[in-house]
Order: sequence, then C-alpha cells, then structure tokens
Amino acid sequence: MHRARSGSYGTLSAVMKDNLYWFGSRGFIFTSPWVVTESTVRHAAVVLLTASGEPVEVTAGSQLLRHDAIAVAPLTARGLRAMDVGLLSVHVFPPHPSFRAFQAIRAPGVLALERARLAELGPMLAHAYEGGLTSREAEGLFDAIVEAVVRQLPPVPARDRRAERLHEILRDNPACSLPQLARKLRLSYTGTSHYFSRAVGLPFRSYRLWLKYFNAADLRFKGGSLTKIAHAAGFADSAHLSHMWQASYGLSPSYSLDRERVRTFLPGSVNPVSAASGAAGRERHAGGAA
Repeated sequence: MHRARSGSYGTLSAVMKDNLYWFGSRGFIFTSPWVVTESTVRHAAVVLLTASGEPVEVTAGSQLLRHDAIAVAPLTARGLRAMDVGLLSVHVFPPHPSFRAFQAIRAPGVLALERARLAELGPMLAHAYEGGLTSREAEGLFDAIVEAVVRQLPPVPARDRRAERLHEILRDNPACSLPQLARKLRLSYTGTSHYFSRAVGLPFRSYRLWLKYFNAADLRFKGGSLTKIAHAAGFADSAHLSHMWQASYGLSPSYSLDRERVRTFLPGSVNPVSAASGAAGRERHAGGAA
C-alpha cells in the first residue's frame, strides 16, 4: 500500500486517477484513491463505499464512524478520511425519486450500512474505481447502489399525488419559483414552502442553491471560462463560485476537468479504460482495489 502525505484530493493521481461519472440531474459517482476533507456540506445525499472493502472515517458532530459503507443525509456537515482504500462517493441529487429517503437518517446524519447487502456489486465497484465502466454501465451501478441502500434506510411515507405533481413540475422546469409552484399546486406561499421540504427532502432555498451548483457543473462540462459560468449559474463572480464550491466539496470547480488527475464520463460517452491499462493500474495500486 502506498504512503503519501495527507491531502485533500489528487494525492495519488500519478498512480491512479480519479474518475467522475456524471448522470445529469440524477447524480454522479466520484472515485478516488485518496480524499481527506476536514468539513464539507453537500446538498446531495451521499453513499460512501470502498472498492477495497476497507473502512473510511467520517466525522459528523461528535460522532466518528469508521466503516466500509456509509450513508450521509443531505446538508450534513462532515469530515472524511479515505486514504488508499479505493473510495466511491455516490451523490444522489434532489430530483432523484429516492433522494427524500436519505432525510430519514437520524442526527448527526450518518448511518453505517450492511456491506454484505451490497456484496454482489463488488466487481462493478472495482471496475468503476479503475475507470473501466462505460457511462451506461456506471449509471446501472448507480441505480443498483441507490436501490440497495434505500432498502437499509428508515422508512418514509409514500409520495402522494401532489408530491408526484411537484416532482413533475421540477423535472419540466427545475428553476420554477416558489410562487409559481404555489399556483400550480394550489397551496399558499407558506404552505408550499413547508410542503416542498417534506416532499423533496430539502428546503426550497437549499434546493435553489443546489440548482446553482448543478448548473455551474453542467456548464463547466460544456466549456467556457469560470467567470462566464459563474455569472450564468447565478454566482456573483468566479471567486464566489470557487469559495462556495470549496466549502461544499473540498475542491475547486476546475478540479474535475483536470485531465491529468481526473477522467470524466458524461452521458452517452463510451470511453472506458482499456483492459490493459486497467490491469496496469491494479498492479501499480493493488492496495486501493484489493
């Protein structure tokens, strides 16, 4: 197993690159051999797994959880130490039908999962970590992980017809304002705000901030300067975007496009790592995927 200084991201990129599998408004999978963050807050729900089967350490509030499969509720302040273990960080975005289930995780917002109930996904987790999946294969893995994890979460009430309508509106118009939602749902402004939190699993203000992050990421993948992207996504300037992004993810918004350190798989892409390079990666970094 490699020894390296504690750092945030990219410490072992010369040995094993990070991978980002992006599924649009549904979520993404990020893999890395080395992630250390002191305190970050995601708007997404997150599942932390390791390709190696070794544990990671998550600190939330006064709790230190050391485990090989962990679910994290949205808006949970937490620190992470995942060093040389083949981390897979699965982010589930608010529009996803299963997002609300993660809100049932009790304070401080982290839950140890039964890794044995994910055992059949082990080979796919290793391939994802190696960068060996197509975008379609990775999305299939994403769906399987979310489905398996939700079965281990505390139960939540089934969505009613109004909730289905709310999600339909958000799919058609993600930037729909609260007054517009109130009119469409035939609720008061205040009633819509409370209902949104229950039905979606995130307060409306937090949802709108997540939407700004999402738009910035989506625009970033399409190219353009960080300044133009920041303005288009609704941030004051590139410095504001970078500061907010760093607080949420522990890295800069430019990191995911650094081809020296990250392979990015966008919807419809067919750019898996070849079997030869994957085998070479396993030999160079056996500790991360063993």
